[in-house]
Amino acid sequence: MTPTRFKVLRHFLRHRNGVTLRQMMQFFFGPSYASKAAGYIEKIEKEDPYLKVQVRGIPDVLYYPMDIPEHSLHMSVVECFDPQNWHFYEIPETKVRPDDVVVDCGAAEGIFGLKVYRHCKELYLIEPLPKFVRSLGKTFGAGEHAHILPYAISDRAFSATISDADISSAISETGQGDKITVTTLDALFMEKNIPVSYIKADLEGHDVKALIGGEQLIRRFRPRIAITTYHNKEHADEIRDFLQRIVPAYKIYSKGIYQHTGSPVMLHAWV
Repeated sequence: MTPTRFKVLRHFLRHRNGVTLRQMMQFFFGPSYASKAAGYIEKIEKEDPYLKVQVRGIPDVLYYPMDIPEHSLHMSVVECFDPQNWHFYEIPETKVRPDDVVVDCGAAEGIFGLKVYRHCKELYLIEPLPKFVRSLGKTFGAGEHAHILPYAISDRAFSATISDADISSAISETGQGDKITVTTLDALFMEKNIPVSYIKADLEGHDVKALIGGEQLIRRFRPRIAITTYHNKEHADEIRDFLQRIVPAYKIYSKGIYQHTGSPVMLHAWV
């Protein structure tokens, strides 16, 4: 057993975050990410500088940068396709529908976008890391209703840099890295009257600020939301309070146990 599993178990014994004993045992004794991912990945071929990843049941190919550890790919695949994983976005209440306008905040390698692309009306992939922007262009470049937006999302607009740490890259106003533009969901969608109905977000700790920057959008369109909360111990409560303050009709469900803090992994919101 890995140290991570024991850390989660210790948190579970103190605070369960809605996790049942059966779910805890499935997590503790379950197979590795690599083993689970093998059940979803049909084949991987090399096309320098990418891996061409074919996921079972999906006709489109994912172009994955070869210099990123394959473990990160395995993790992303499992998080997006395994309903038992606490990071899974599409629980029944937050499943993507055919008429949805989907905003993928922190699209990264694009595996979530690949999964929902042919099951929604419009898909907006927001990703600031240049490496991923290029690979998203390879994956979705010919798509008729996929739009790649090379920005970071926050509660205000400003210029920043981003470190190249693959799926855990972080933005900074003073650090080193590639220069990027930070904007808000309201600026991208509300000001253009785009009727967003679904928001997926995994923003390495900027999740709360992203929602604050989309307050008017959320008030008007009341999208279903699946957003990570594990980066900060307080985020699950902060997001719940924010959403129910601006749209009291929101129903909230959080799930999972993060090994480092014991906080919930994901929060789902719907009306």
